[in-house]
Amino acid sequence: MKKMDIKKLGGLAGVLLLLGILIAFNAVIRPMRLRADVTQDKLYTLSSGTKQLLGDLDRDVTLKFYFSKSNDRLPIPLKNFAGRVRDLLKEYESRSGGRLVVEEFDPKPDSDEEEWAQRYGLQSQSVDMFGAGGGLYFGIVAVSGNHEAVIPLLAESAEPRLEYLLTRMISEVTTDKKAKVGLMSALPVNGGGGGNPYMGGGSRKWAIVSEIEKQYEVENIEVEADRIPDDIDTLVVIHPADISDKALYAIDQFVLRGGHLLAFTDPMSLAAQESANPQMRQYGMQPPKMASDLNKLTKAWGLEMPSGKLAADEAAASLLQAGQGRAVRNAAWLSLQDKNINREDVATGSLSDLMLPFAGAFSGSVSNGIERTDLLFTDSDGFLTTTMAARSGKIDIPATRQREVLAVRLTGSFPTAFPDGEPAAEGETNAVAKAEGLTESAKPGVVILVADADMVADRFCMQNINLFGQTLQQPRNENLSFALNMVEQLCGSEALIGLRSRNSFDRPFDRVQTLEKEAAIKWQAEEKRLNDKLKATQQRLAQLQQARGDSQQLTLSPEQQAEVKKFREETFQTQQALKEVRKNLRRDIESLGVRLKLINIALIPLLVALFGIARGLWIRKNR
Repeated sequence: MKKMDIKKLGGLAGVLLLLGILIAFNAVIRPMRLRADVTQDKLYTLSSGTKQLLGDLDRDVTLKFYFSKSNDRLPIPLKNFAGRVRDLLKEYESRSGGRLVVEEFDPKPDSDEEEWAQRYGLQSQSVDMFGAGGGLYFGIVAVSGNHEAVIPLLAESAEPRLEYLLTRMISEVTTDKKAKVGLMSALPVNGGGGGNPYMGGGSRKWAIVSEIEKQYEVENIEVEADRIPDDIDTLVVIHPADISDKALYAIDQFVLRGGHLLAFTDPMSLAAQESANPQMRQYGMQPPKMASDLNKLTKAWGLEMPSGKLAADEAAASLLQAGQGRAVRNAAWLSLQDKNINREDVATGSLSDLMLPFAGAFSGSVSNGIERTDLLFTDSDGFLTTTMAARSGKIDIPATRQREVLAVRLTGSFPTAFPDGEPAAEGETNAVAKAEGLTESAKPGVVILVADADMVADRFCMQNINLFGQTLQQPRNENLSFALNMVEQLCGSEALIGLRSRNSFDRPFDRVQTLEKEAAIKWQAEEKRLNDKLKATQQRLAQLQQARGDSQQLTLSPEQQAEVKKFREETFQTQQALKEVRKNLRRDIESLGVRLKLINIALIPLLVALFGIARGLWIRKNR
C-alpha cells in the first residue's frame, strides 16, 4: 500500500474516531440537562427560595401537567406558552434531587385522562370565542401522599406569577400543619358584639377577617396582651391605637423568635373615627384613637412613621365628593396605579388599583442585617402634609419633593427595641424581676409594615350590591387582594417570601414595531386625506344637485361628471400612495429580517471559522 493511501486511511480513521467520541459524549450529557440562562432577565432561572424548597423536600411530590396538546385548533401563542410551562416544570424536576416528578397528560375527549382532569377540578375551556375546537384543559395538579393542590386553569396573564404559583403548590402539599394567624386590633374588625357598641353594635365582620378565617386558623389577641402564643405563625395587627409597652414587648419577642408580622398602622384612621359611637361612654369605654404606630419597635430597626404626617402625591390624587354636587381632588387620598406598586415582587406585581385614604409614610435606613423591599410608594413628586391640611383639602405643595414609602417588607435579623428587658407594668418598679428575653433574632424574621389601616376597612375596599333582594359584597379595588397576598406570603413557606415576579418571555422586535408604527402614521394621514376629499366631493355634488331642475334628476350634469371624474382620479392616486406605504413597510421589515438571518446564520459561524483558522495558524507558527 502506498504511503499516501496509508495517510488517507489514517485521516479517515481519525474522523470516524472523532465522530464516535462526539456521539458518546452527547449520549452521556443528554440526561444531565446542562443549560445556561443567557436571557437578560434570567427568565429560565429559579429563585433562590424555590431552589431551597426543592433541595429540602423530605417527601415525594408529583406534578401532573394536563394540556390538550392534540387539539388541532390551538393557537400558536398558546402552544408556545405551554412549552414554556413544560420547560419550567422540567427545571423544577431537575432541581429536586429526584424528589419531584413531572407527568404530562393529554386529556382527549372521553378518555381516562379527561376523567381524572375533571376529578381534580380542572376547567375545560373553549379554544375560540365561538366554542369551536372542543374543550381545552390546561392546568397543573400537585400530589404528595393524601395532599393535593390544583391550578385549574393557566392563563398567559399569570405567567409572571407562574413560579410563585408552582412553589406555593409544592409548599401546600408538603406541609401537614395548617398555619395559625393571630389577629390584634383596636377596631371592631370582628363585628358582632350584640348590643355592645364597642364591639360594633351588631356590625358585619370585616371582609379581610372573613377571608383569613377561610384559609387559616385564627386566634384573636388583645391589644393589652403581654405575650404572643408560641403556636402563632403570623401576627396581623390592624390599627394598634393605645398599644401598651407590654404588648409592644410581646410583639418584639415574637419577631425575634422568627415570627412573621403584618402591621397596618395609621396616622389618621377614618375607620377609628367612624367606630367612635357616642353610646360607648355610657359603658365606660373610650373610643380608639385615630392615630396608631409601632415606632417604638420600628425605630430599633431603622424606620419610623412620622406622627401627624400624611403622604401626598398630586399624580395619585383621588376625586372626592365635597357636598352640593361638587367634587375635588385630594392629594392625600391616594389612588395607586402601576407606577406606585412594586412590579418586581410577586405579591404585588399583579396589582394595579389600590386606594389608601390618608396614609402615612416610612422614612429612615434599616439596621445592618435587615433587607428592605419597598412595596407601595408615591411618585418622585410625593411629599408629606399635615392631617389638618388633608382634612380641609387645602394642601400646599412644597418645593422639595421625593418618593414616599407607604408599605415596606423587612427580612433578616432584627435587634430588640427593649435592650433593658421587659418593661415594667403599671404599679411595678424596675426592681421587679423580669424574665430574660431575646435581644436579637434567634432566627430570621419577616415584617411587613403598611402606613394605612383604612385600606382594609370594608368602607374603602368593599362595596355592597343588591342581587334579587339580597345585599352582597364585592371588591371595590384591589386592597383586599393586597392584604391577602401579604398574609398568604407570610403564612406559606419561607421560599415564597420575596419571590420575584418573572418578566414576560415574549421579547418583541422593537425595531419592527417602530417601523410598523411609522407606517401606520403615514397610513392614517393618507386615509384622513382621502376621507376629507370624499366629504368635500360629496358636498360639491349635493350643491350641484340642488342647483338642477326636477327634469334633470335622472342625469348627471357636465359639472357633476367632471367632479366625479376628478374624484376618481384622486382616489386612484391616493390608493396607489397607500400601496406604496405598505410596500415600503414590507421592504423595511424584510430587509431587517434578512440582516438578522445573516447575523444568525452566516456571521456567527464565520467568526467561529475565522477563530479556528487563526488558532490553527498560531499553532503551526509556534511548532
